[in-house]
Amino acid sequence: MSTLKYCVKISRPMMSLIGGLTAWIVALLSNGPTWVSLPKVTVGVVMFLSVFSASIWHYGARHDVYAKKHWDPVYVDNPVSLILIGGLGFLASIFLAALFLPIECTMIAFLNAVTILLYAKKLDQYWPIKNLVIAAVCTTPILMGWLSGHRLNPIVPPLILSAFTFYFSREILKDIVDREANRGKRFTMVMDLGVSASLKIAGVLLVLAVSAMVYAAIYLPTLLSIRLSFVLAVIYLFLFSILLLTGKDISKRYKQMDIGVGMILFCLLFIRVQMY
Repeated sequence: MSTLKYCVKISRPMMSLIGGLTAWIVALLSNGPTWVSLPKVTVGVVMFLSVFSASIWHYGARHDVYAKKHWDPVYVDNPVSLILIGGLGFLASIFLAALFLPIECTMIAFLNAVTILLYAKKLDQYWPIKNLVIAAVCTTPILMGWLSGHRLNPIVPPLILSAFTFYFSREILKDIVDREANRGKRFTMVMDLGVSASLKIAGVLLVLAVSAMVYAAIYLPTLLSIRLSFVLAVIYLFLFSILLLTGKDISKRYKQMDIGVGMILFCLLFIRVQMY
C-alpha cells in the first residue's frame, strides 16, 4: 500500500468532510441568515477534527482488527503515533469548541473524544453497547450543528432521530461484513443472532429512520425541487430497508446507504437557500 493510500485509509478524509459539512449545514438552518460566521465555521471545523481524530485513533488502537481484514487489510507499523495524533486532534476540537461555541457543543466534543478513547478497548466488545455508541457518535454532527445556534428550524429534531436509527442499522451491516475480522476480538449482533436476524433488525431500524424522515417532511418548504429531492432520498433508503426485511444479504453494500444521506444534506442546503 502506497503512503498516500495509507494516509487516506486511516484518516477517512471524505467521512471527516461529510461530518464537518453536516454540522455547518445544520448550523445554517439553526442560526440566522448569514452563511459564514464564527460559530458556523467553527462547528464545521470542530466536527471535521472530531471525525478525523476518531478515525486516526481507532486505526491505532485497533490495528489488530484492521490487519485481520484480508479482503481490505491495513497494517499499522506504529500504532502509538496514530493514537497520539488522534489524541491531539481531539484536544484541538475541544479547545475550539470551548472558545467559540456554546457549552453544549463543548460537551459533545468532549464526550465524543472520551467515547472513542473508551470504545477501542471497552465499549466495542459487545453489542448492543457497541452499536448504540457508534450510532450516537455518528449523530453528533447534526446535534452539534443544531445546538450551535438558536435551534430555529423544526425539521432538525426528527432528522436527529433518523440519523441515530440510520447509523445503528448501518453499523449492524458493517458488523456482518466484518464478522471474520471481529471473531475473537468482539461479540457482535451477527455472532449472537445470525445473519438473517441481523439483516431484518437492520431493516427495521432503517424503516424507523425513513419514518422519521417522512415526519420531518411536514416542515419542508413548498418548493417542488426541494420536496422531490427529499422524496427521492426517502424512497432510496426505503428500498434498502425492504431488501433487508426480506432477508437479502446486501450488507456489503452498506456504504451505498450514504448516498441517501448525501441526498438529504443536499436537500437541507436547498432549504437554506430558499429560506432567505
